[in-house]
Amino acid sequence: MPVDAGLLFAPNDPPFKAHVAAPDGSNFTYASLHDRVPHILTDVINDLYAAVQERAGPEAAVAEGKALTGELSRLKHEMVTNKPLTPLEDDGEEDVAAWNHWLATYFPGATWYQTPFLAWETYMYRRMAGIFRRSQHWAAHDFFAARKEATFRASMAAVAQLCARVDALTAESAADPAKRRVAFAELLQASLWGNQTDLSMFPDLTSEALEEMQARMASGANGSKVVANDTDRIWQIAARLRGGRIDIVLDNSGFELLQDVLLAHWLVAVGIAAKVVFHPKRIPWYVSDVTNRDFHWLVDVARDPSLAGAPGLAPGDEATLRRLGACWAGLLADGVWELRDELFWTGPYGFRYLPTEGRDAWENALVKADIVFFKGDLNYRKLVYDLDWPVATPFAEALGPIAAPDAPAIVALRTAKCDTIVGIDEARARELSAEHKDWACSGQYGVIQLSPGRWAC
Repeated sequence: MPVDAGLLFAPNDPPFKAHVAAPDGSNFTYASLHDRVPHILTDVINDLYAAVQERAGPEAAVAEGKALTGELSRLKHEMVTNKPLTPLEDDGEEDVAAWNHWLATYFPGATWYQTPFLAWETYMYRRMAGIFRRSQHWAAHDFFAARKEATFRASMAAVAQLCARVDALTAESAADPAKRRVAFAELLQASLWGNQTDLSMFPDLTSEALEEMQARMASGANGSKVVANDTDRIWQIAARLRGGRIDIVLDNSGFELLQDVLLAHWLVAVGIAAKVVFHPKRIPWYVSDVTNRDFHWLVDVARDPSLAGAPGLAPGDEATLRRLGACWAGLLADGVWELRDELFWTGPYGFRYLPTEGRDAWENALVKADIVFFKGDLNYRKLVYDLDWPVATPFAEALGPIAAPDAPAIVALRTAKCDTIVGIDEARARELSAEHKDWACSGQYGVIQLSPGRWAC
């Protein structure tokens, strides 16, 4: 069933089946709802309980923290006992009405196990954020911050070495345009595979596992696992830019964010971009997603690695890291780099609804870009909508209205961690399924996919 690129279907009436938890427990959606996500929520409850015990301050803050653990426990109970999804309570954010209208219009009375994966999972994170934001003493508490920072801290040696590598690569390709295509491909791959460090998918990620991931990225061993690769077509667009604009819709903080920052650094340094706009989340989201605070924390740690409380670095690597951090702080101060945390990114709608439900992000930001990079698995699922697409469906076709001829080039850099995937050769998909039945959920395979938009030849 081909899908018209301009088709804007209702969220509860998609052209292909949405992923819902299988009654027999046989699919990834069920495993996520039954095990993975409740585990994440339990961690938040336990971490908050520990923070309450350690809280030095007014008794009211301690009492309120205990009440919050009760609200989080109630949310978990509703999830695991398959209760209906209830409206969000007003927490002062402007998206509450949109969320509740979406629930009442498209999923009235639906229970957790009846609701599509993308719908219940985003609802859970938004409701969890609201529990904190309605409080007096804990409203600014990022319940994932400690874990995000600890994971980055554990990789500081690799961080410094990577920065030194990209610094040298930048100097070489700035001086010699002939080397830029190879450098671009390397940085694109690094940005892609940085997405493996996703704490919502791998909540127990150890420093040893992180180091192994980083070693594979550095060696190029992951190259054969890019199952759809439009790097050459993307470079043809990037190479035509002289002082263009690049937008990056961010995913995970820490090591993945560093890869994105290094890509942006290179794009500016070699003259491809004069402006880079980063789109983080306004609220804590999917465990490790980037907030404004996370972005500034990374820049501050680069400027002064001692802020991370990490072991000492090699002197040369530390000097490079400090210099790059100072450069990034300058780019932010000068407006060459900009952060825009539109509420749409933590809203209920897929990205095909950007022109109608996300005008602030679409009309005031993304359409002004030459290329928009969407990072990670969740952004991919929201780009194409989380459906059982035929795998060979062209990427641009699955995007719907945002792949219009006057749209910016859209690039997805995603390691596959759920069943939804498009733009894959059918024969290749059969080979992968024969080798590894759950390959699309494993996080071991990636895609670099392009919708050229106004850059189509």
